[in-house]
Amino acid sequence: MPTAAASGALVLTANPQAVQRDRWGRPLVIPPGGGSPVAYTRASTLAKALDDTSNLTAWKLRTVAVGLARRPDLRARVAGVLASYPDDPVADGKRDLNGILDAAADAGGGGWAASMGTAWHELTAAVDLGADPWDLVGLDEGVAARLVDYRDATALLDVLAVERFVVVDGLQVAGTLDRLYRLPDGRVVVGDLKTGSSDPAYPLAVAVQVATYAHGVLYDPDTGAREPLHPDLDTTTGLLVHLPQRGKGCRVYVLDLVAGWGAAQAAAVVREVRRLRPPDLALPWGH
Repeated sequence: MPTAAASGALVLTANPQAVQRDRWGRPLVIPPGGGSPVAYTRASTLAKALDDTSNLTAWKLRTVAVGLARRPDLRARVAGVLASYPDDPVADGKRDLNGILDAAADAGGGGWAASMGTAWHELTAAVDLGADPWDLVGLDEGVAARLVDYRDATALLDVLAVERFVVVDGLQVAGTLDRLYRLPDGRVVVGDLKTGSSDPAYPLAVAVQVATYAHGVLYDPDTGAREPLHPDLDTTTGLLVHLPQRGKGCRVYVLDLVAGWGAAQAAAVVREVRRLRPPDLALPWGH
């Protein structure tokens, strides 16, 4: 993991250490006092607990509709589910329909969006580690130009660390922050790259996510050791670096992490409430 130098800078890395995960993808973290690893909530999952997901749901439904129009084989599979479960295909054929919907969403563009999001994170990390966008092998000219937009937008930011795994033991939350930046005024802040079209218009989730990282510590998955993110860290401010997949340009937004941290703690409470089961809330009357 990165170590603090005398100047307070951190070692950059393009290959963060692998973290063990459970079957649901949750990171397994050794407790501060040692012992068997515990499943922590992903920071990205916590960030969505307070989010209004209606726009995202509507977008997913649109991708499914487009995917079904493009794939006659998927429409035929839906007909097969209807034939196999005539009484209640929605409930009885749930597993088959879920698989069909996932395939339709990919065909409708959902898979492309997820893949490109991963690609932008990998490519911007390469640029921050010193690569010239025009020298990267296999890139379309348009993609290279967008990376130049990114480089120009972040030119005044000193990149101290790339993709570091962080844990917040108090909330049992963990995740990989995208960047640690030093601002021109000397403060060090956590930054997050977003590539969706509407992230700046709906910044709650990213403010929660970045605030969570800022209140965490660096974690070594091999030993369970923890250390502070940076001696000059400002936990009140974060950055959203917005590089939309479609369109042009890249813009940096300042995040209020005081509000974001308050929302993160509220999100943790919401997740605890959602763990309540029916017997916790309602029991048959004893008459």
